[in-house]
Amino acid sequence: MAAPAGPGRRERLARPLALLVLVLVLVLLCSLQGAGGGLFRGRPPGGGRRFPGPPVLLVPGDLGNQLEAKLDKPSVVHYLCFKKTDSYFTLWLNLELLLPVIIDCWIDNIRLVYNQTSRTTGPPDGVDIRVPGFGQTFPLEFLDPSKRSVGTYFYILVQTLVDLGYQRDEDIRGAPYDWRKAPNENKEYFLSLRKLIETMYEEYGEPVVLIAHSMGNMYILYFLSHQPQDWKDRYIRDFISLGAPWGGVAKTLRVLASGDNNRISVISSLKIRGQQRSAVSTNWLLPYNYTWSPDKIFVSTSTANYTLRDYRKFYTDIGFEDGWLMREETEALVYEMAPPGVRIHCLFGTGVDTPDSFFYDAFPDKEPKTFYGDGDGTVNLQSALQCKKWVGQQEQEVLLYELPGSEHIDMLYNPLTISYVKKVLFGS
Repeated sequence: MAAPAGPGRRERLARPLALLVLVLVLVLLCSLQGAGGGLFRGRPPGGGRRFPGPPVLLVPGDLGNQLEAKLDKPSVVHYLCFKKTDSYFTLWLNLELLLPVIIDCWIDNIRLVYNQTSRTTGPPDGVDIRVPGFGQTFPLEFLDPSKRSVGTYFYILVQTLVDLGYQRDEDIRGAPYDWRKAPNENKEYFLSLRKLIETMYEEYGEPVVLIAHSMGNMYILYFLSHQPQDWKDRYIRDFISLGAPWGGVAKTLRVLASGDNNRISVISSLKIRGQQRSAVSTNWLLPYNYTWSPDKIFVSTSTANYTLRDYRKFYTDIGFEDGWLMREETEALVYEMAPPGVRIHCLFGTGVDTPDSFFYDAFPDKEPKTFYGDGDGTVNLQSALQCKKWVGQQEQEVLLYELPGSEHIDMLYNPLTISYVKKVLFGS
C-alpha cells in the first residue's frame, strides 16, 4: 500500500499546476490584447495604462508654450545684449530676460519683422527661433523650464491624468506652435498636427480627444475646417475648448494702442507694445462683427470713437500701418465660424471683470480708463458664447459648460474643469 502523500509530494504536484495556470493567464491576456479590446491598449503590461481613457492632445493658447532662440546678430540694441550664442536658449518664458534693460534685448529678439510685399513676417537678422518639444508636454506644462510657479500652465491637468494612468509623451501629448503668428503662417504646423493625431490613433486604436486653451481653440477650428468630415469622424472623438475667444477680444485694442504689461509693474506697457504689435496673432484677435455690434465703441478719445468698422483709421491713428495689412490677411481665416464637425465641449469663465472698452485722455501713449463687462478677465462672455450658435448646425453635440468666477488662466487648474475633463475621458 502506497504511503500517503506528504508535504514534499504536494509541493511537486502544485508547481506544474501553478505553471499551467500562469500560462493560461498569459495566453488569455495576449489574445485579449491582440483582439484590440484588452486590458492593455497601445502599451504592454508594466508600462501600460491603468484606465482605458482615449489618447489626449493638448493645444496651448497665445504665449502658451516655450520658444527657443539662437543668435548671430549683426548688431544689438544695448551693450548688455548677447550678439551671438553657441546654442539655443529659452526665449519664452525666461524671467531673467524680463529684467529692466535686459528686456530691451528680449524685445529685439522675439519681435517679428513684417514684409509688406509678401505680407508675411520673419525674425530680425541673425535671430533663429524654434518651438521645442512638438509631441511632448514639457513646453506647455511649464512655460519657464525652471518650473517656477509663475510659469505653470498645463501642468496640473497633465499631472492629474498621469495620476490616473496616462503617460506623458505617450497617450497624452502636446502640440506647441509659434503663437506669435496666425495660422496662415504656420502651415507646416498643421501638417505635423495631422500626422501626430493619426499616429496617436494608430498607436492606441481609438480617436483622439483635443483639449485646447484660449487662442489654441482658434487654431484647432482653423485646422478642423480644412479636414474632410470622414477624417474628423475617424480621428477625433471630442474637442474640449477652454476659454475660447471665438469672436475676438476687446482687450486687443488696448494692447495695440498703448501696450499691456499684464500688471507686471517692472515692465513698461509702452516698451513692450512694439513686440505685441509685431505679433500677427495679436491683430488676428481683434473683435469680429459676427459676435459684436458694428456700432459698439471699443475705444474713445476726446476727438474720436472707434468701432470695429474703424479698424483702418484706428491703425493709422496709432501709427501702425502694418497692423491693418496683418488684419486684412488674417480676418478671413475663421470668419465663417463654421461648426467644427466634431463633438465640442465649450467651457467658459464668467463673473470676472473683463475689459470691454477704453477711454484715452492722451491717445495712444498713455494708460486708458478701462470699462468692464462679464467674462473670464480676458475673453469677453459674448465672444465665448459664439460657440452656442453651433447648436443645431452640426450632427455632433455642442455642449456648453459655465465656470463661475473662473479666470482665463486659472480655469486650467479649476476643479470644475478637471472634473469635466475626467468625465469626458472616462465617462464618470
